[in-house]
Amino acid sequence: MSDIRSFQDHISFIRSQTEKGLSKIPLRPNLTNYFYEPIKYVLKGKGKRLRPILVHLTGQIYNAHPDELMKAGIAVELLHNFSLVHDDIMDNDSKRHGQPSVHNKWDTSTAILAGDGLFALAQLALVGLKPVAYQRFNEVALEVCEGQGIDKEYENNTSITMNEYIQMIGKKTASFLGLCAELGGLLGSASQKESNNLFQFGYNLGLAFQIKDDYLEIFGDEKIMGKSLGSDLDEQKQTVMTITARKKDFDNWSKFIQKKNNLSQYKDYFETSGIKKEVENLIESHVSKALSGLDLISKNRSNHLSEYAKLILNRDY
Repeated sequence: MSDIRSFQDHISFIRSQTEKGLSKIPLRPNLTNYFYEPIKYVLKGKGKRLRPILVHLTGQIYNAHPDELMKAGIAVELLHNFSLVHDDIMDNDSKRHGQPSVHNKWDTSTAILAGDGLFALAQLALVGLKPVAYQRFNEVALEVCEGQGIDKEYENNTSITMNEYIQMIGKKTASFLGLCAELGGLLGSASQKESNNLFQFGYNLGLAFQIKDDYLEIFGDEKIMGKSLGSDLDEQKQTVMTITARKKDFDNWSKFIQKKNNLSQYKDYFETSGIKKEVENLIESHVSKALSGLDLISKNRSNHLSEYAKLILNRDY
C-alpha cells in the first residue's frame, strides 16, 4: 500500500509541476485576445497530464536533468492539446475536460488557430534540448497526424479489419505514448537499445489506452469523463467496439445498426453479446505486453512504470 501511495504522491507532484510550467508559458492577450484567450482556456482545462508524467518517470530512471524533462513534458502536453482541439472539430465533440470544446465555445476558425498556436508553442518548448529529441518529437507528431487522417478515411468503411484498426491507433495514439517514454531515456543516459525498448513499452500502453478510450466512449460516465459520449457511434467511426461486433456476429450486428439505437441500447448489445468482455481482455493483453518489455530495467527502478501501466489499465476517464 505504501508503494502505491508513494507512486500516487509522486505523479501528483509531477502533475502539479507541469501545471505550473503550463501557467508560465508567455501568452500575450494584449496583442490579440482572439488568438490567446482560447489557448489560455485550453491550458486551464482539467487534463490528466499522463504524457508529461511518463516523460518524467522514464527520464528519472536514466538520470535526465529535471529542467530538460520539464521542457519535454510541456512540449508533449502542448502537442496533445493541439491534437485534441483539432480532433474535437473533426469529430464534432461538444465537450472536453468537463467544459465546452473550443470550437463549441467560440467557433471553428478560432479553434483551428488555437490548435496551430499550441503546436507552435510545443516547438518552442523544445528549444535547447538534444537534436535527437526534437527529431523524434516531430517524427511522431507527423505520425499522429497520419493516424488521424487514416481515422477519417476509415469512417463509414465497414470493411476495416482489426489489423487495420490497430495500425491506425498505433499511429494516432500509441506512437505518441511511445514517444513520451522514449524522450525520458533520450534526455538521460539510456542506450539506443534501451530507448527503443522504452518506445515499445509506451507504444503497447498506447494501444491499450486507445482501446480503453473506445471502450469508455460507450461504458464511461459522462460526468467523470468530462466529455460527451457516443460521438464515435454518431460519426460512424470504426472503433474496437464496432469492429469486434462485426467480426463476432456480422448478421446480428448488421440488423442491429439498421435501427435508431440510443447509447443505452448499444451498451446492452455489447454486454449481452460478450463484446464488452472481449475488449476488456484485449486491453489487459496490451498492458501485459507493455509490462513484459521492462525486462531491461531492474525491478526496483521500473516499479513506477509498472504502476503507471496499471493506471492506464484501470482508468475510468
